[in-house]
Amino acid sequence: MKFVGANDAGSSTGLLLELARVIGQHPNLAGKIELVFFDGEEAYDHFSETDGLYGSRYFARQLQGSSAKQFRGGILFDMVGDRSLDVTLPADSPAEIARNIFAAAETLKLRSYFTYLDREMIDDHSPLNAIGIPTIDVIDFDYPSWHTAGDTIDKISAESLQIVGSVALYYLSEFALK
Repeated sequence: MKFVGANDAGSSTGLLLELARVIGQHPNLAGKIELVFFDGEEAYDHFSETDGLYGSRYFARQLQGSSAKQFRGGILFDMVGDRSLDVTLPADSPAEIARNIFAAAETLKLRSYFTYLDREMIDDHSPLNAIGIPTIDVIDFDYPSWHTAGDTIDKISAESLQIVGSVALYYLSEFALK
């Protein structure tokens, strides 16, 4: 499988770098947040117990047991830069985090960009949920250029990244870290 990856997963990387810059200006937040970049999400053949999610599975294995208790939750950002943003939270999303993400979006008058996906999703949030760290997948799964050579920078929107980043920062400061 050959594809470019501007949105999957370049947009998430760009968003995390900007969140790092903004959070770094707020020591009260910075000391409570760990940004983690996963690699190797794609499966070589088909997702299975041994194929795909290499980075997140490794991270989860390192945290299994007592280390996992230090994390109150997580947010996975995946394909969040699409010009026609439609963030979907999978059906297996931790309920409290999903409610608070929606509340943050509502407060910022950005709720129209966020909805539920009608099914569960296997993604980098899955290994963390499996070890007891409630983690949500913030993903725009309706992206026609996904896994194609057309997943290029011209499909990315700074406004979409701003929307997702604003909701994430509001969620972190008003819900997750209180």
